[in-house]
Amino acid sequence: MFKLMRLFVLSVIVNLFFSDFLIADELKKLRIGSLQYGSVNWELKLIKDLKLDNKSGFDLEIVELASKNAAAVALQGGAVDMIVTDWFWVSRQRSEGRKFSFVPHSMAAGGLIVHDESGINNLSDLKGKKIGIAGGQVDKSWLILRTYYKKVFNEDLRKDSRQIFGAPPLLNKKIKQKSFDAILTYWPYQAKLMTDDNFSKVISITDIIAKLDIPPGVPVIGWVFKDNWATSNKKILKDFLSVSKKSKELMLESDDIWQKVRPYMNADNDKLYLNLREAYREGIPSKDFSEEQIQGSTKLYSILSEIGGKELVGKATSLSPGTFWSK
Repeated sequence: MFKLMRLFVLSVIVNLFFSDFLIADELKKLRIGSLQYGSVNWELKLIKDLKLDNKSGFDLEIVELASKNAAAVALQGGAVDMIVTDWFWVSRQRSEGRKFSFVPHSMAAGGLIVHDESGINNLSDLKGKKIGIAGGQVDKSWLILRTYYKKVFNEDLRKDSRQIFGAPPLLNKKIKQKSFDAILTYWPYQAKLMTDDNFSKVISITDIIAKLDIPPGVPVIGWVFKDNWATSNKKILKDFLSVSKKSKELMLESDDIWQKVRPYMNADNDKLYLNLREAYREGIPSKDFSEEQIQGSTKLYSILSEIGGKELVGKATSLSPGTFWSK
């Protein structure tokens, strides 16, 4: 009798252990391409850890990719169903006949960071200074900063300063060595620098956008997918976006939930962890995407396409219709 009881208990444990795998196998998969160490993974990993995907009727598969370009190739080739990128890329693709659409994910943006011996207290002090810039010549943060500088001083910051373009980790290293007077970088790298009291933020890209009279809530990056995939998978798209919204609410409202996220953050001290957490929270959209944000995005597109030219937007002269998913 005792042996039978042990066998019964063991069978229950085994069934419980494998039930999640069996359920996941029966659910339709949603493949999302994400950079292995990117902040997008924080939300995706949380969804998996809380099993929000399975509870909503689908199985999220996180496909880790090496770069932004690799993500674009994976989406175009059908290796994944969805990636996270910016809406400028989506608009350019649509203008060239490739039908992708965008749903906002984050408004988080970086800013201009200086070291304590730079002599830079405001934008007027940038003249003659050496600036490290994350990305390339048509990086959108750089174009936004140039646009605002032109508006305020009627000068071209590209001519008024010396620029070095590079990868964010290298820029962080170089400004610590005081090889640059300032760097314009992405928010995770800004958060890392701001753990050191020798660095300060002159202005954020979000603040500059507001000063350009663009309404708040314009997204930086979002979920991107093919139109034909979305049309054929309306339910799974709707369910995922609902789960994404739920996970963001949890991350915004609960400090405790971040203990589940922390292992994925590569934060080796509490100050960096808190900086990253609060910067991420600031980027969470405060309300649903509306016509006001679409108009703001259209205005920003017009501003940046003028200064960035064909290298940024291709042949398109305006934001492509259908860039923002609304079906």
